[in-house]
Amino acid sequence: MAGFSGGADSMALMQALVALRHDLAIQLHAVHFNHKMRPQAQDDERFVVQWCQRLNVPVTVGRRQGVKTTSLSEDGARQMRFKFFIKHALRLKAHSVALAHTRNDLAETVLMRLMRGSGFYGLRGILPHRSIEGVNFVRPLLGIGRADVEEYLKLKKVPYCTDLTNQQTKYTRNKVRLELLPLLAREYNPQIIGCLSDLGKTAGDDYEFLSSHAHRIFKKDVIISSERVKITIKQMRLLHPAMRRLIIRLMAEALTRDPAVLNFEHICAVEDLITHKSCSAVHLPHRLMMSKTKKFIELSYA
Repeated sequence: MAGFSGGADSMALMQALVALRHDLAIQLHAVHFNHKMRPQAQDDERFVVQWCQRLNVPVTVGRRQGVKTTSLSEDGARQMRFKFFIKHALRLKAHSVALAHTRNDLAETVLMRLMRGSGFYGLRGILPHRSIEGVNFVRPLLGIGRADVEEYLKLKKVPYCTDLTNQQTKYTRNKVRLELLPLLAREYNPQIIGCLSDLGKTAGDDYEFLSSHAHRIFKKDVIISSERVKITIKQMRLLHPAMRRLIIRLMAEALTRDPAVLNFEHICAVEDLITHKSCSAVHLPHRLMMSKTKKFIELSYA
């Protein structure tokens, strides 16, 4: 299955997958989600359907329902789209869902998270493969730049849709793409896209190594029930700070199934709870509470 918006990146991905589908022995199914946020959205949907017919690729189209455009954020739109992809990947029993993020998208994400003060977890940016709710998402174009994508389509004489909202700097990502990254490339480092994407990959490799060690500690030392997750204060104090923070993240994920439920500020508050005698509890997002007993540090719902 492949996400197909009709834009340059997704068109390049679709053309490549169609060209390789016999060599890869894959069956393709396109999915297109119409957020109905732009006047051109209906034209894009028609374009996608017509191209799928031309390429002999079945397509499933979804449309936004029940949410006002004015109240739909970028992240809300992304979550809505992913829910649609997951639903139909499970329905079709798809092996993977291919998405068309490029090296530029990775660099933009890394820079945005760097400005927010992310650690290794956030600096990974966009992962080349990731499982969400049992569905495997892959990004085959993550090592390819946007200019290369557009050159490929030009050589193949393949048209694509242009989203005019991508030129509106009221959106943070667009502002980073259109203003900040060109400034950094012009004034500081012409290779900034490559440097940021390399940082994302390195951070991902480092995080994966540390995370594998943290999972071993978690499995051995953390006590889990349906209502709480706990580990001895003594064990937590003996851990290296990097490993301690990962264990805190894993404790929250064990209850919420969300690996990003805690930010760095939350984790620092829990670390203070572990290392200082005066504090006895910390309230966290999603009604979570980390409390301290004589022997244990315990995470539960407040």
